[in-house]
Order: sequence, then structure tokens, then C-alpha cells
Amino acid sequence: MSEANSAITKSTTKSANKSALARYQHKPFLGSSHSWAIEIMASMPKDAKVLDIGCGSSPIGKELKARGFTSLTAVEVDQEAKRMAQEVYHQVVDSHSELQGNKYGIVLLLDVIEHLADPDTFLTEVTALLNDGGTFLISVPNVAHWSVRIPLLFGIFNYTDRAILDRTHLQFFTRSFFKKLITNHKDLSLTYLGATIEPAEFVLPKAIWDNSIYRTISKVRLYLANLLPGLMAYQHVAILKKK
Repeated sequence: MSEANSAITKSTTKSANKSALARYQHKPFLGSSHSWAIEIMASMPKDAKVLDIGCGSSPIGKELKARGFTSLTAVEVDQEAKRMAQEVYHQVVDSHSELQGNKYGIVLLLDVIEHLADPDTFLTEVTALLNDGGTFLISVPNVAHWSVRIPLLFGIFNYTDRAILDRTHLQFFTRSFFKKLITNHKDLSLTYLGATIEPAEFVLPKAIWDNSIYRTISKVRLYLANLLPGLMAYQHVAILKKK
């Protein structure tokens, strides 16, 4: 296992003053990576062994447990988040290297590989944990999103505590760079490449977004994100199968 990617390095999964619980919030909103992953998982067998790497505040684990999934394992290095995860997942470890010899039908890498110094090697290592015919669900932020491009025209490129320019990100992904990374692994077959939209619900009053009109607007935004992913996708999402 590469030293650079040991577990998911503490220095890149949380800032000095904020835990993963505070920084990485559940995104149950239409068009988000969390709602996308849960929608995909709804069609998966409930007895599939699931590995959630970088589970954070355990939003996916909680949803899968409520839906009847019977084998949930997580990797999480943030100790506060890990304590919470132990109440949700059947097994929680600090590093995927502790799981050598195990095999999983589904591996979740949601908002993870952008935090790694060497995501290519990391994918190779984690692929070894996946059953033949198993499924990867992966999401990464899109650095070419309009919210980054427009400020950049004026020379503005400021890191933040979360979102696309999260200061713990070591990798920045465009659509083409992400596709190149995941298709470089010959053991994996890309079966779906899609997009998400900005979780504007975090900054808007609930009265604005909790209604049918806003949901219709979100569907239009999601359509545009998939139509023009280079500019409009907030995140790129992918489904890969192990050959």
C-alpha cells in the first residue's frame, strides 16, 4: 500500500480545527451525489457486501441500513466521525489496508479521491477489494464548474472549508481528466458517467427549496449539468464494474 494514500490521510480529510462531521454534510437533495448514490443502491441486492470509504458523518450508511442492507463496512480516519460510524456500520477501520483478503460487491468512493496524493495507485489497491463483476460508485468535484471559472477570469482563486475548492483537496478534476483516470484501469469498465448540481439548499431558506417548483428547477439544472458537464456539473459521478 502506498504511504501517500495510507487510509485517507488525516491531513487531507479534515482541517486543523474542524472534524469531518462539521465539514462534510449530508446532501439528500435532488441532483446531489448522495441522492444519486442512494438511487443507484436501491437496485442493488440487500445482501451485497458494501464498503464505504471516507464515510464522514455516515449519511449513506444510515440510509442503506434503513433500507435493509445487511453488510456495511466503512473506512474513516477522523476519530469523531469514526465513533459515529461505529453505530451505523458493522465494521469501521482506519485504512483499507486492514481489509486485505476481504471482497466486496460494492465500493463507494464519494468525494474521496480528490483528497489523495496518488489516486491512481489508490484505485488499484481498492480494486483488489472488489469482487469480479462488483461495482464502484465514484464522485469528484468539477474544478471547471462555472462557479470556479468566472472568478478565475478576474484572478480570484480562493480555497474554502468545503465544496470544489476545499483546501484539503490535492487533486482537481475536469471531466476529461476524471475519465482518463478511471479508464486507465484495465480491470474496470466504465458503465456510466454523469453529473450533479450545486447543493444550493444549504444556503437557501427551506421555504424556497422545499416545494414542487424548486424541485422542477432542480431537474432542469440537472439536465443542463448532464448536457454541458464541463461547465455546469458541480461534480462528476461514475459507475464502474470490475471485469
